[in-house]
Amino acid sequence: SQSNTTPKEVQRIYMSAVARVLFLKSSSSVSPKTLQRIASSSTTSSSSSTSSLLKRGRARTQTQQTKTPKTRTMASTPKNDEQLNAQEAILKGTQDSTEPTIFDKIVSKEIPATVLYEDNLAMAFKDVNPVAKTHFLVIPKIKAGLSQLSKANEDHKMLLGHCMYVAQMVAKQEKLEKGFRVVINDGVDGCQSVYHLHLHVIGGQQLSWPPGC
Repeated sequence: SQSNTTPKEVQRIYMSAVARVLFLKSSSSVSPKTLQRIASSSTTSSSSSTSSLLKRGRARTQTQQTKTPKTRTMASTPKNDEQLNAQEAILKGTQDSTEPTIFDKIVSKEIPATVLYEDNLAMAFKDVNPVAKTHFLVIPKIKAGLSQLSKANEDHKMLLGHCMYVAQMVAKQEKLEKGFRVVINDGVDGCQSVYHLHLHVIGGQQLSWPPGC
């Protein structure tokens, strides 16, 4: 079989053996036959050690080459529940539906919720699937065409401002003095799954940035 040892490695092995022989030759008690045997043994040992190192190096290189690089792309990232819910909502046509949403049913008390605040225009209640230590929603009690933020018009200015005001007021009530985040999902790409405008208020811990994309 063809040797993988380079000329430089051969020279290094040879010089190592010669050095040992010269060192031992200075001792008068060592016979010429012993010197020859030591030189031969040194060369064989060095060659064996070098061969072992080379084999290990080749094995490591092959392992590194066969490893799949850990790259993360949007195409390979699995869809989460909210993405699937948003796509399902579009397929069902709920963005244009006039049927009562789950939030309408919470307002009418058909569905229970942990309500944090309520007035004539808005309601705040805890999210049943929190993504942080504190996570609540603020919704307009009367949808008034606000199925999503992109549907807002001039007539909605007061209602939108009121919802924002309620969001910060309840955030203070929930002791989010260090800060919080307000998120509004809009449309399928924005992961909106319920077509009734709602503000997510998230906090109670250190949040990261970007929030998710």
